[in-house]
Amino acid sequence: MGIVMGNIKKKLDFLRPILPYGVTESWDNLDPRLYHAVHVYWLKFYGMWFNNFPPNSILFWVQMIYTIAVLWLVCFFPGIGEVVYLLKRRENIGDVAEGLYLFLSEMYTYFKVAVFWLNKDKVIELLQFLKCKEFHPVEVEHRDMIRKSIKTARFVMTYYSTMCVGAVSVGIIMPMTENFHILPTNVEYPYFDVYKSPAYQTLYIHHIYYKPATCIIDGAMDTVLAAFIASAIGQIEILAFNLRNFDLVADRRRRRAIEKNLHSSVWSKETHMRSVLRDCIIHHNSIIKYVAMIESAFSVASALQFMLSVMVLCLVGIQFLSIENPSGHPMQIMWMAIYLTCMLIEVFILCWFGDELIWKSISLRQAAFESPWFRTDQKTKIFIIIFLERCKRPLRVTAGKIFTLSLDTYTILINWSYKAFAVISNMKK
Repeated sequence: MGIVMGNIKKKLDFLRPILPYGVTESWDNLDPRLYHAVHVYWLKFYGMWFNNFPPNSILFWVQMIYTIAVLWLVCFFPGIGEVVYLLKRRENIGDVAEGLYLFLSEMYTYFKVAVFWLNKDKVIELLQFLKCKEFHPVEVEHRDMIRKSIKTARFVMTYYSTMCVGAVSVGIIMPMTENFHILPTNVEYPYFDVYKSPAYQTLYIHHIYYKPATCIIDGAMDTVLAAFIASAIGQIEILAFNLRNFDLVADRRRRRAIEKNLHSSVWSKETHMRSVLRDCIIHHNSIIKYVAMIESAFSVASALQFMLSVMVLCLVGIQFLSIENPSGHPMQIMWMAIYLTCMLIEVFILCWFGDELIWKSISLRQAAFESPWFRTDQKTKIFIIIFLERCKRPLRVTAGKIFTLSLDTYTILINWSYKAFAVISNMKK
């Protein structure tokens, strides 16, 4: 299988300039860029990545113009149309609910982009921190763990974005089933009728471009946080391995030192083990700092996402209740069901990774206890006890210091949404 993949990569090598990093390149060096290469690729493709060129450079202004053009096509222009539609149909609760949940879900995507830009220094610092020496793989088992976490990060971004684009494709073909009496997104504009030719055809083509673009940008913004947490989880797994097997790691270090004729080769076995434990404590401190940096960079955007997700889920329920004859609009029902599924998965991804981070960090205490500490001297045992005390507080990422990214929070969010939907349903009856 590896030979086949290698041959495929060689054949695709000419596409290297236009493909994300890691598609044709080898993963042998486990470059930290692999975690976020797909995210960066799509954000650059739509001009949403940081403008790193100096202001006096022509490339700075080219990227600036391209970013403004994309924002106009995928954010401002459709947003204006949705606001005008809401103002014209404000007396119809079903139309308002449908327009509002689409408007909110699209606008908070670009709010997250704005927060992402404002936190440029923090995001760049995170990307650089991944290259610190404490995070470099040393043992063979370390490389397997990092490779696994990289695959997880890339898988989530690729398949979640693909699912969202597939979902909006249903919305794009929905006008065909309604005899082209509607657009994929309900919009109105002050100076022309959107349902008359050639305005309708032009707007329909615009929707074919902007809706998948918004989904991909949203997918990148949502899963970039998951990718950072996945890298932290990978480092915790490495730390847990070193703790459980610090005698084995110490023995490997001594052998490598002997082969290289280093001064540490004359150290005793206990000295080597204390050295491994000292490095474990330093590694743990680096992970704690890294998780704190993740929370600082993405806390505000995550908090807004949780609050708006509850609101959007409720609005989808209102719109469903407003359909008088659901059997007569199967594509519309399918679109709402798929959209609701995407929203639930979007929040689930963040909560699942946050929950995994909590449990992996809790497992460090067990890993330390399962280590061969009972065969060490008194000083080394004291190191283990101090580390066990340090691990009593699990690592976690919060959204605005209000919500903890965990499956418990996800359950609460679904519960809130269901209660709001039940209240609205009873009011209608």
